[in-house]
Amino acid sequence: MSNADQLAYWNGEAGHKWADNDAMMAHMLAPIARDLIQHANIGSARRVLDVGCGGGSETLMLADHLGPQASVLGVDISAPLLAVARENALAAGASGRQVDFLQADASNHAFPPASFDLLFSRFGVMFFDDPTAAFAILYQALQPGAKLAFSCWQPLQENLWAMIPLKAAFQHLPAPEPPPPHAPGPFAFADADYTRSVLAGAGFSAIAITAHAVTMAWGREDDLATTARDMLNMGPVSRLLQDCDPALREAVYTSAIEAMAPWFSDGKIRMPGAVWLVTASKQ
Repeated sequence: MSNADQLAYWNGEAGHKWADNDAMMAHMLAPIARDLIQHANIGSARRVLDVGCGGGSETLMLADHLGPQASVLGVDISAPLLAVARENALAAGASGRQVDFLQADASNHAFPPASFDLLFSRFGVMFFDDPTAAFAILYQALQPGAKLAFSCWQPLQENLWAMIPLKAAFQHLPAPEPPPPHAPGPFAFADADYTRSVLAGAGFSAIAITAHAVTMAWGREDDLATTARDMLNMGPVSRLLQDCDPALREAVYTSAIEAMAPWFSDGKIRMPGAVWLVTASKQ
């Protein structure tokens, strides 16, 4: 999707759905954010830009990790998710003091030059129309010596949490046309060499891309069927189901529940995933 399409998507029905499920998603993705924080060694950061902050869970995690001497600005295009983020920050006592939020498209927003010493993102930078140009704009917002740290998904075949539900759906739905290589989307930076070239083209140096295995654990209720439906309604299959008639949707659910049953235990579906932990710096 283009930047304009992303803006419409994340402020429409999908944005409200993600906002309603923010607590579940934040709990599931928190280990990845914590691992990225530890991996990137960001303890000295004082002015942080959190790109694609969503409901603000990792924004608050950054603020807690860095302490009261640091401030974190979370930026996102989704008004529904930012409403959740502001509520969470207020509840945590961090709103307006250590944490603030901005609705903007980080790929073209005019951030004050050299105003941040850390650019951080948990799965928020893979959706830019022109990623090299977007990172060049973000580069200008960083101080000399600033760090970049983000997580992104490795290829689909390394992420069974996404691949298995998709294969179940394709038993009933036609597979869409493959997107162009590196098209904006969850797997845009799956190719580490491509990601490295984007960052280098934007001016970053000391680029390091580290493979990191994760376990995606879904589950709000001790029920396989409910958990599987949650996965399908929030994961990559959700867009395929948008225009399905109810009978076809139920057929997809049935096949996915069967496919994911071996991964269900103790009230959760736990499936393997793989991410890249990416770090770089501005000289």
